[in-house]
Amino acid sequence: MFKRSSKMTALLVAAAAVVSIVPASASERLGTKEGTITNARAYDGGYIYDGYRTDDDDSALYFNNGSKDVNADADEDYDSYPLARYGEKYATVLDDKDEYLVDLSSGKIDDEETVEDKIDNAKNKLKSKINKEDRYSKFKGSDFTKVYDSDNKENDKIELGHNSFAKVLDNKYGEVWYQYSAEGDDDAADRTTGAGVGYYQGYSNDSGKYIDVTQDANIYAYDMEKNKTVKIEEYGKTYGSYNLKATLVNTTAIAQDKDNLYLVAEVVISGEKQADTTQYFLQKVSKTQGDKKDGAYLPKDTTSYQLNVAMNEYKDGDNKLRIYDDGDSSDAADVIMSYVDYLNGKETDFDGRVCENIEVKDGVLYATTVKTDNVKMFKIKLKKDKLDITEKVDPQVDDKGNTSKIENIDAYTVKKDGDGDHDTVDVVADKDGKNYSIDVDGNTWILDKGKILKADGTDFKEVYTVDRSIDKLDVYDENNLIAWSSDGDVYTTVAEGKKQTEEDAGVDTDKKDDTTPVVKAGWDKNADGTWTFYKDGAKVTGWLNDKGTWYYLDAAGTMKTGWVQAGSWYYLNASGAMQTGWVNDNGTWYYCNGSGAMQTGWLLDGSTWYYLNANGSMAANTTVDGYVLGANGAML
Repeated sequence: MFKRSSKMTALLVAAAAVVSIVPASASERLGTKEGTITNARAYDGGYIYDGYRTDDDDSALYFNNGSKDVNADADEDYDSYPLARYGEKYATVLDDKDEYLVDLSSGKIDDEETVEDKIDNAKNKLKSKINKEDRYSKFKGSDFTKVYDSDNKENDKIELGHNSFAKVLDNKYGEVWYQYSAEGDDDAADRTTGAGVGYYQGYSNDSGKYIDVTQDANIYAYDMEKNKTVKIEEYGKTYGSYNLKATLVNTTAIAQDKDNLYLVAEVVISGEKQADTTQYFLQKVSKTQGDKKDGAYLPKDTTSYQLNVAMNEYKDGDNKLRIYDDGDSSDAADVIMSYVDYLNGKETDFDGRVCENIEVKDGVLYATTVKTDNVKMFKIKLKKDKLDITEKVDPQVDDKGNTSKIENIDAYTVKKDGDGDHDTVDVVADKDGKNYSIDVDGNTWILDKGKILKADGTDFKEVYTVDRSIDKLDVYDENNLIAWSSDGDVYTTVAEGKKQTEEDAGVDTDKKDDTTPVVKAGWDKNADGTWTFYKDGAKVTGWLNDKGTWYYLDAAGTMKTGWVQAGSWYYLNASGAMQTGWVNDNGTWYYCNGSGAMQTGWLLDGSTWYYLNANGSMAANTTVDGYVLGANGAML
């Protein structure tokens, strides 16, 4: 063990209580606690941090159950704690160059399997499946090549033109997905830009379930001869009078929701009457397996939206031009492509800022962009719209030789639907924390001059105030966050900070004023018919166990029914009670395990096997992994 005079490498997980939500019109003070933190990660009901409480504490990995600290790394096996988010409830720790995972709900480290082991297991499961399919005939007998970076760490990107495999959507909460590239049959070269050797691309999860994204394009490309968009349904095939064709270069995963992956596809568009151009499309790709092509699974649905980027092929002098003359679609494209560059290590900026995160909520993209002294949010919608063509790209010419703009072209595009920003003293972003954070629900938070603000769409609203020396922040949700000073000595959380505020004010929580008016307690029906639960006069939010039954109340304290995403997906019946076992929702069957979390993948119920799709729905009258499922979903 070593004391604080050494470089701090302690890690502490502490319980955090459910608290009432701050009214929108006011912020709540979180009092200051003593303790030195160098890095931290918040979670539901707890948090984890690298630091120490007092000068007498040894540096170690601690788990706190709300009453005392337990040393979770008594053998000092781990060297550092990057705490990068992984999956739905994990963060990373390092032993030399080997990554392991710590469970944020328990503080336990899985020392039996490294992250690389997990990737290898997922890789082998995928390999065993695609080796059976004719589509990957040239991959059979091969392996995914490992590519290492300058630090001798396995590369986190696929290698184009190689059989390769890599994890995507790093440092985000959510289902774990991987991207793969595998040599395909003779058709692969026609569908991709493989210079005679084609590699199919796709995405798979830990179970080896995969979707091949090198077939369905569903792209609406502009035809410069017909002055209209033409739908290109499949890569490698020609469409329209002048044989427009799309070939795939690469895809980059930027986000996911419950049902879909969101990819940026780099595509070459060619035709008999127009020059080849490199264009980009945002693709909403279903996680659910659909039809098969030569034995391989394609996504159930793929929808593509044009990214109106500035193109090398169209220029006015030194200025690159865009196909569409539309400011909002141009802004949206710049934001998204900045994020693609950020993910690929290029970090190109636009307007002096870099996009560092994109999340999807209710089908709308929310992008977080930063520069030295400012955080700015962009709201981006995927939509069908009528756009004008940039005149210098494709002018309309009348019989006298006069040019004009071609207008009102039907297009599927991404468009900015609003933005908002907040100035900060300085954007702190390094390996040991930031002064902005993305919570589990995709909301952006920032910490600035003693204020913790939450982005409501694109508007920032003040939720908490803290000591002005605190300059780093990590948020799981509104009730579970941790903020600390990079100079050491102080930190705060919601639960501990509220209690400290009461103590600083001289409030004795054990001796309440007997004259205090009666406060609401238990269930209370609101005027609109919804229900709220009060504890000690305050609305309860989040999970509530009332007499053995679990309920979920949103940030406003309103009891929820139906599907709720709180880390995993849960189903609450009409009375608000959390369901377990089989659930029939509008004729579709789902299964929730003993903790209420919706299941996906193979399920053994009694002695019968069932398969649950990526969106949780029970598969029926189909074949999965070579197994036939009947009308009732049971494996035959």
